[in-house]
Amino acid sequence: MSGGIQLSGELISAVKDLLVQHDASAENDLMSMQYLCAIIGYVLAHQTNPGLDKRGFLNDMTTFMGQVLDQVEADIKPQQPSQEAFGIWKPGEG
Repeated sequence: MSGGIQLSGELISAVKDLLVQHDASAENDLMSMQYLCAIIGYVLAHQTNPGLDKRGFLNDMTTFMGQVLDQVEADIKPQQPSQEAFGIWKPGEG
């Protein structure tokens, strides 16, 4: 991942485990994602930088999440076997 962020299965499991300690329903991935989104909103609401466009930042985070989604899906997608042809073609043999 670019920008110095280091994602790993271990990190994600640790975060989810912490959420489950707080609320057992966070065992469900969709619930744990809701917690993560709420945390972002909560932390952003407490930012006091007067030049910060909070809604713009949220839009940037949405774009970033989409980029991570695309990258991870591409990384886990099974590789298709090569469809390269080889051999010698001779006229009249198909």
